[in-house]
Amino acid sequence: MEPLENKTDEENNEGLPKKTRGLKDLVLSVLGLVAMNGVIQLLLYPGINRALGEERYGDILSMLAVVSVLATAIGTGANYARMVAQTKGRGNNGDFNIFLLISMVPVTGISVAASLLILGNKGLPFNLLFIVLSVLSVLRYYGDVEFRLNVNYFRFFIYYLLISIGYVGGSFLVKFSAFGEDISWVAAIIFGEVLAVGFVALTGGIFKGKNALRFSPEAKENLKTTLFLLGTNLINALALQADKILLRMFMNGEAVSIFYVATLIGKVVAMLTTPLNGVIIGYLARYKGIFTRKLFGIATLASLGIAAVFTAGGVLASHIFVQWMYPNIYAEASRYFILANAGQIFYFVAGTMMVIVLRFVHERYQLIINAVYAVVFVAVLVPLVANFGIAGMTAGLLIVNVLRYIAVVVIGFAHTEKENVQKDGTDPEKA
Repeated sequence: MEPLENKTDEENNEGLPKKTRGLKDLVLSVLGLVAMNGVIQLLLYPGINRALGEERYGDILSMLAVVSVLATAIGTGANYARMVAQTKGRGNNGDFNIFLLISMVPVTGISVAASLLILGNKGLPFNLLFIVLSVLSVLRYYGDVEFRLNVNYFRFFIYYLLISIGYVGGSFLVKFSAFGEDISWVAAIIFGEVLAVGFVALTGGIFKGKNALRFSPEAKENLKTTLFLLGTNLINALALQADKILLRMFMNGEAVSIFYVATLIGKVVAMLTTPLNGVIIGYLARYKGIFTRKLFGIATLASLGIAAVFTAGGVLASHIFVQWMYPNIYAEASRYFILANAGQIFYFVAGTMMVIVLRFVHERYQLIINAVYAVVFVAVLVPLVANFGIAGMTAGLLIVNVLRYIAVVVIGFAHTEKENVQKDGTDPEKA
């Protein structure tokens, strides 16, 4: 296959109206994410629950939360930084590849520490395999930038389809405990990560070329942007995975399982905003016009409508899906469906609004919002979980995520026009 950088969706979409191209890109993105999450939620995770039980399943979810935090902070942080660098004409593979290589040192240390703290000493083979899973997950989260840079959402779809195929194959390892219970669930997830990273390495350009491991003259600026976005994504990831970490810390693996199942549909529905964010980033990176207060107001109203619809749909779907796939947890989990789903939806809706705001204001606003969010998050969640357990986690997440959404909207209205005036010297309202 020819390198991705030499072939984009522009060729496939030639002659299509812009609205049609955007819809096609969104559909392909959604299909890829739906395929992957469908396999995870319908096959892989329920299989782990059935094979290992509620308590053990909760421990594994806590382990995977650590992997997700690392992959989101480092992989997604570098992913978004690469997009930002491209829009400013300083995109360079080497700057980001070297950053990823250096980051593997803390990834290794944190992975081993998490394994020992949560599961105890499972031996060298398990710890090595878990390190491999963490490293591949970081690369996989970064890897889809290949397709965003080139606006190639067909290969974006293939990327996530390959992950899905890998997870399907891996789920059989869990079912038959092919390598023993501890090794099988890690190997099952590695299958999907290997296929995705291998696809990018073979067909794309971000890991290749004469500059693949060379710093560019703009390396300092690229690193600065990457660290900015790593910090903000770290805060986001910790917030998203806090239930698995805090509930495991203050309660047990069973509590982790109950809350995870209660929020499951909310998270899956909200994850549909991830491909939407990718499409938004891809097109905003090429957008040279002015984003007015009126347009931001429309986006805000649309986000509230989406939050309401997705929350209602998530609650209804939760009663159906959880009773079907997790009958042993349904009775406990159903008590939290409404608030748990609403909390998850507002988290992701706030993230989508932040993507829009970030394109037109300085990155520091995202860092400020997320730093304040982190402080409020800890101040609210820790005492609530310590005193009220799952109920405290449910109420606390909804409170802090609604506050985050409000903060993003306020920043957008207060600063978007101001930044546009400074950049192009025009008044958006008169343009």
